[in-house]
Amino acid sequence: TFYYFIRLCLEKALLQSILQSRTLSGADAINALRPFYFAVHPDFFGQHPKEREVNENSLKRLNGYLENLQKPGFRSFKPTQLTFYVREREPNSSNVQESFSATGFRAVSFTLHSRDLLSTVLDILNSCSLSTEHIQSLNVNSQPHKEAKSTVNRPIKWDKTYYSFTGFKDPEEELEQAQRVETTLISWLDDNEASAVKKLKKSLPLRKELERLKFELSHQLQLSDIRWQRSWGIAHRCSQLHSLGRLVQQRPEVLKNVKGRTVVFTDRSGMSAAGHIMLGTMDVHHHWTKV
Repeated sequence: TFYYFIRLCLEKALLQSILQSRTLSGADAINALRPFYFAVHPDFFGQHPKEREVNENSLKRLNGYLENLQKPGFRSFKPTQLTFYVREREPNSSNVQESFSATGFRAVSFTLHSRDLLSTVLDILNSCSLSTEHIQSLNVNSQPHKEAKSTVNRPIKWDKTYYSFTGFKDPEEELEQAQRVETTLISWLDDNEASAVKKLKKSLPLRKELERLKFELSHQLQLSDIRWQRSWGIAHRCSQLHSLGRLVQQRPEVLKNVKGRTVVFTDRSGMSAAGHIMLGTMDVHHHWTKV
């Protein structure tokens, strides 16, 4: 279409202006080729030995070509034809953060013949149909050694394409999302108030049942109190009182000894130092009658 043609012309003019105004260092070339390296790296072709071997050999030849371009005064070299298997992006995937297909790839062949490092990088990216927009934001320095001195202690910051190809999560994006949805006490209360009120209303009949059972057993056995040593739910406490009520019906003579004492539901049956009767919730009635 006409729009597509105009866009190609603008991109070509922009890249030409970059070529005329900038020189590329070795470190810049590596940064610029990160999308390419992630797309063809042999580690991602573990289940495809043939394609893995092709990419390994081609990467060796490519690295040698790039090293020669950086040698001062280097003149004699011949065009180098390379073939790579490039991993494909998932269908309908336009977001750079989305994963790439684990099995989909295509073969790409191209010939390197440029004596300029930047031109070579652009040729590689364009041949593999990879974006070149990130090159415009590179801090290109014509004196690589000065750049190296200034970035010796800089923290490692992976390119966005690293997370795109590997599927790892970008910590910067996770931090931004966490900051956007940071929970405060007020926001938590606002979000959970309706649910808490609903649960409270739903539990009211069970709470009344627990109070009724506790009162009836305390009165029937003439207990000082009924307590729980752990924070069981209302339903569990009702079940424990029902179990004690069945024991009252089965062995009423044994339970005469609990008069005036405190019954505590806990993990193990026995007697406390204060003389409280401890009833283990995992024990059967036989163990309770021994106590």
